[in-house]
Amino acid sequence: MKYTIVGCITKYGVDDIKPYVESIEQSGFKGDKLMLVYEASQEVIQYLDKKGWLIVQSESQEHIILQRFRDVYALLQEYETDVIIWTDVKDVIFQKDPTEWLNKWMRRDILAFSECIKLKDDPWACINSGTTFPMEWEFGMKEQISYCAGTIVGKKEAIRDLFIDIYRWSKTTANPEQLSDQAAFNVLLRLDHYKNSVDFIEQERGFVTQLGTVWVKKNELPITEPTPTYLDNGRFYNQKGEEFTIVHQYDRDPYIKNKVYERYN
Repeated sequence: MKYTIVGCITKYGVDDIKPYVESIEQSGFKGDKLMLVYEASQEVIQYLDKKGWLIVQSESQEHIILQRFRDVYALLQEYETDVIIWTDVKDVIFQKDPTEWLNKWMRRDILAFSECIKLKDDPWACINSGTTFPMEWEFGMKEQISYCAGTIVGKKEAIRDLFIDIYRWSKTTANPEQLSDQAAFNVLLRLDHYKNSVDFIEQERGFVTQLGTVWVKKNELPITEPTPTYLDNGRFYNQKGEEFTIVHQYDRDPYIKNKVYERYN
């Protein structure tokens, strides 16, 4: 089984991406690492190249949040791999080799990872999803758990087709002022032709923790799962004492962000 981690950057410096790049290297991951790059300095390009990343440079034509899905779709027409591990870059670190968890638990074509909150209970989602897809919102979307578009795993063909659907849906929303990739993702997951291919992964299964909800806002929002544990070794664990493979949105806590940057910079 060939695994490929895929990220996307624009206007980031080396210090911005170092925690991501170094944590993957330290995790022991042996698969391909592919970075879609828009506007980046030669220093960044050289750094990624030195660290063994495949670099695909592209021209920015629209907001990167949306264009990245279109461009990865095009890229995956010819790129050969079995499984794509898609993550944001600036606010993600890997604590473990992702293939360890995936070899054991990947059973379906697409894995969606919970943010541990119903969409209707997240003020940001009420605006982002509620105003972009108001019909779907009222027909039951608001009652669903939110799943994160910044951490998705799937078989290559499934990710390829999901991403072009995210892009197309995001271009036809009721509120063009909102970047709606995550809203589109959450709508698509529940459509009949997708839902039987999706494994909806709760946080406690230990692959990824989304700190924006379960850590930063744990006392403000009615989260649906236990909060993670942060230990003195600077790493996050679930309530069973299992170390998370991926930590997402760590930069929303200044203390945690500082600790991460100290470790990797």
